[in-house]
Amino acid sequence: MQNPSSKVQEPVQPKSERLQLVDALRGIALLGILITHCSQYFSPIRLPSDFYQIHAASVVDRFIVDKMALLFENKFYTIFSFLFGLSFTLILSRSLEKPAAFKKIFARRLFILGIIGLLHYLHWRGDILLIYALLGWPLLLFNQTSNKIILLTAMLLVLNIPTRLMDLFFYWDAVPKLIELERQAEITLSAQREISNFRVLLYGSYTDTILDNLKHMSESISFQFSSGRIYKTLGFFLVGLYAGRQRLFQHLKADRPLWWKYTIYCVLAFLGTKVSIIIFDHMYGSEQQASALIKSLYQLVYDLGNASQTLVYIGSLTLFFQYRLGQWVIPMFSPIGTMALTNYLLQTLLGSLLFFGYGLGLLGVVDMWEAILLSVPIFLFELGFSKYWMKHFRYGPVEWVWRSLIYGKAQAMRV
Repeated sequence: MQNPSSKVQEPVQPKSERLQLVDALRGIALLGILITHCSQYFSPIRLPSDFYQIHAASVVDRFIVDKMALLFENKFYTIFSFLFGLSFTLILSRSLEKPAAFKKIFARRLFILGIIGLLHYLHWRGDILLIYALLGWPLLLFNQTSNKIILLTAMLLVLNIPTRLMDLFFYWDAVPKLIELERQAEITLSAQREISNFRVLLYGSYTDTILDNLKHMSESISFQFSSGRIYKTLGFFLVGLYAGRQRLFQHLKADRPLWWKYTIYCVLAFLGTKVSIIIFDHMYGSEQQASALIKSLYQLVYDLGNASQTLVYIGSLTLFFQYRLGQWVIPMFSPIGTMALTNYLLQTLLGSLLFFGYGLGLLGVVDMWEAILLSVPIFLFELGFSKYWMKHFRYGPVEWVWRSLIYGKAQAMRV
C-alpha cells in the first residue's frame, strides 16, 4: 500500500448534482450567518443594553429584532454544522484511500483547520472553525458505531440534554436565595463584559482587539459549554453524519416523498413548540417565575423548536432545489458554498473593517436595520467573486492553502 504521506495531489473528481446542491445549501447558510452577524454589528458578544436602546429603538428595528430571533438566530450555524457532518460522509465515499490512510488525512484536515480557526479567533471571538476542528474528531469514532447510536446521541445533543441535566442538578442542590444572588452577580458581570467588549471594538486598535480576544479565550470556551452550543454543534454533526449514511442526498428525485414527509413532521414539531411556548408565557409570565423543572422543560422545548426549524430549512431548501426555479438558483449559490471557508473568513474581514474602530467604525453610527442592509453588498460581492474564482480555479484561496498543507505540496490550482 502506498504511504499516504507520499501523496502530493488530492484526487479531483467532477462535481455531481448532489454535491452542487450541498454547496448551494452551504452558500445559503453563509448568507444566514452573515445577516445574523450584521444584525449584531459583528460583535462576538451582546452589546450594552444602552446601545440597543439608541440604535434599535424604532418600530422598524424592534420588528427586525423579533424577526431575527425567529428566523435567523441559532438557525444557520446549525445548518452549517449539519453540512459539516454530511460532508464527512461525502469525503469518505469519494476517498480513494484505505480506511487507515483516510483517518490520517482527515486528522491532518482537522489539525490544520484548528490552526486556521485559532488565527481567526484572535481576530474575531465568535469563531466556529476551532470548535469544528475539535468536534470533528468524534466523527471518526461515531462512524464506527450503528445508525441507532448516532441518531440517539444526536437527539440528546441537539436538544441540549447535557446542559438541562446540569441546570437541574445545580438548581435542586442549591439554596434559592443563593441562586438569586448568583444570578444577579452574573448579570452584573455580563454587563461589565459587554461594556468592555464595546469599548475595545469601538476604540481599540487592531492589536488591542487581538490581545482582548486572547485574554477572553477561556470565557469563550466556557460560553460554549454553559450555553450548550458545543453540544448542539456536535449534535448536528451527527445528524449530518446520519443523513449521509442513510444516503438521503444520494437519490433525491426518488426520495422526494421521503423528504416531504420529514419536512412536514419537522414543521409540525416546530409549530408544536411555538404553541407550547405561548402557553408557558401565559401561565408563568416569565421564565424567572417558574420552578427549576419548568425552566428546564421550557428550554428543552425552545431547543426543540430551534432544531426542528433548522431541519425545516434544510428540508424545504432541498425540496426547492429539485424544482425548476430551484435548479436555476443552485448555480448562483453553489460557488460561494464551494469556497465556504474563504467566504466565512472574508465575511469577518469585511465586517470588522466596516464596524470596528480600526476600520470605518460604523458600530455606534448606523442603526440595526442599516447594519443588516450592509449584508447585501457584502454577499453580492462574495457571490460575484466566488463565481469568477471557481470558473478559473479548482479551489478557493484558503481551501487551496488548506489542501496543500494537508498533502504536503502545492495542489494543482487551475481548472
